[in-house]
Amino acid sequence: MFWPGGPLPEFIGYSTSKSVKGPWKYGGIVMPAEGGSFTNHPGVIDFRGKTYFFYHNAGLPGGTGFTRSVCVQELTFNTDGTIPQVSMNEGIKKAIATLNPYELTQAETIAWSKEVKSYQNNKVGVFVKAKKSGAFTAVKNVDFGHEGAASFFARVGTTHNSGVEMQIRLGSENGQVVGSVKIPLTGGDDRWAAVDISLEKKLKGIHDLYFVFLGKAPEDIMFFDCWKFEK
Repeated sequence: MFWPGGPLPEFIGYSTSKSVKGPWKYGGIVMPAEGGSFTNHPGVIDFRGKTYFFYHNAGLPGGTGFTRSVCVQELTFNTDGTIPQVSMNEGIKKAIATLNPYELTQAETIAWSKEVKSYQNNKVGVFVKAKKSGAFTAVKNVDFGHEGAASFFARVGTTHNSGVEMQIRLGSENGQVVGSVKIPLTGGDDRWAAVDISLEKKLKGIHDLYFVFLGKAPEDIMFFDCWKFEK
């Protein structure tokens, strides 16, 4: 069992038991109090043969004890089952798998983002909304293979008459543009358009993708539900 302990600022400790009802035995401190956030909340999952430790800190710009950021890093165990103490770091650098761009992917699949927010309705489920022009979402380690992708599909929408587009860029929000989707007026997030475009060139190999949302309106630029590439 992982738990936050005080006094403030909190550390993360753990206890062990042979039963969920206890008795519990104190195991030690997994993560000391650090990171600029006076409170902390842990979460642990197993995924594809590895164990990951979630926590939060105030590491992003404007971060405080009340504006915290979710963080994750790999967690290991000693041979006797005890857990070595870890410190907060910059997170996971190397992916354990690639993303298949030829399968329909939900727009809320995000490695990094700026000025977007997720919403949900009965029409499409969860989707993302670009709050300002220049907002973006990014997905990492996308493997287009040797043959490569020639076209792109997305389900999108906007409440604006014109001047709204979604650029597909490589490597960063300012990276090379390989495609641009003109977003048609749909009138609301309960009405969507399926849009297909041809890419400017065949997209091959492994890339980080950035979907950059642009528009003339001051806010609520567009909606984005899902995407897929075709060979």
